[in-house]
Amino acid sequence: MSEVCAPDAGTVTPALIEQVCQALAGGNAARPDIDAELRQAFPGFIFSCCLDNDIPSRLRPLAEGKGFTLYGIATAGHCAQLTPHIEAATGLTIALKDDDDDE
Repeated sequence: MSEVCAPDAGTVTPALIEQVCQALAGGNAARPDIDAELRQAFPGFIFSCCLDNDIPSRLRPLAEGKGFTLYGIATAGHCAQLTPHIEAATGLTIALKDDDDDE
């Protein structure tokens, strides 16, 4: 993964989301260990992966791309939780879509 310019650690911004979407483009979202690569490229941020059907359908994504959807992770409370609010997000969940989801 190429060198990227990360914003202040812990602050998810539209620019960070754009950089992550670019890193996940072209099928990269489905690569094994992509979350570990993103943690290395963007120190101080949380990244996790799951399947898109594991996410509650009522939750609004922060971004979408071919083969993936990004959701915010908030860690301000006692437990980490998914959030549709970018200002509360301290990380991102990469929800992988199956081929049927992209059609």
